[in-house]
Amino acid sequence: MNRWGEHAAGLRSALSDSDRPQSDLGQLIRSAAAGEWLGTAANELAEAIEHHVVRPLPSRLRSGLGRDEAEQLARVLAWAASRELAAKPPSRGVSWGYLANLVRWRVADAVRAEALRRHRHTVVAVLPERSGTPLVEPLGDNLDRIAQELCREGLPLASARRLLLVATDGPRFERAAIAARLTGCGVDRSQADGMAWLLRGGAIHRSALYRLAMGEPPAVVFADAVVRRWVKAAAGRDPGFRAGRTGKAVARTAPGNLSPSLQRTA
Repeated sequence: MNRWGEHAAGLRSALSDSDRPQSDLGQLIRSAAAGEWLGTAANELAEAIEHHVVRPLPSRLRSGLGRDEAEQLARVLAWAASRELAAKPPSRGVSWGYLANLVRWRVADAVRAEALRRHRHTVVAVLPERSGTPLVEPLGDNLDRIAQELCREGLPLASARRLLLVATDGPRFERAAIAARLTGCGVDRSQADGMAWLLRGGAIHRSALYRLAMGEPPAVVFADAVVRRWVKAAAGRDPGFRAGRTGKAVARTAPGNLSPSLQRTA
């Protein structure tokens, strides 16, 4: 009997709330504004907002922000809208439906903004540790050995590694492609040619990279006079380097040794 009695009391309470007469929103706002938003009139407006705006708030808005946060946001928005309506009352008057819809739209905007924020920040919620990430990209044993040799020739090790990364960055590994990648980054033509021969070589003189990969001792490879000339040019210490088909540097003829007809065009 007690259970049925409590249920009947709840139904009577719900019916009494639904049958409660609709208070005039405009009159409540004017009374609260006259009392400077304090006192009994302000409390009556707050209770009416709770009944007509906060309680009917849709469940999807409550779940999007959380029940307490959504209701508190609705109270703040409804109170701010009431003050705006008191300052600039519309000509057609105001109603609880207008105020409730206005609050729902603004709460829905907050729900969408919160969902977008969570979507954007999900991936970077936990930043990865950098301790296990190598600070220097590995080149491989043979290219590292070439970089050390360029460093011995006077080129800084960091610059040597950058040049090797640029030279080997691409599917094409012909000398022309290697030189084009380097000159495209601002490297001098003589230095780019030296690096291209050092990495690609030719039919007669194999590249230092090829000989190292075939297991030839580094001391023997870099003792070769032709390879030494390539290393010197790749390090930027031979600005006059210009290799022919054999990979050997071709000496440039001085303008004074040219014939009179060629001197005019030199």
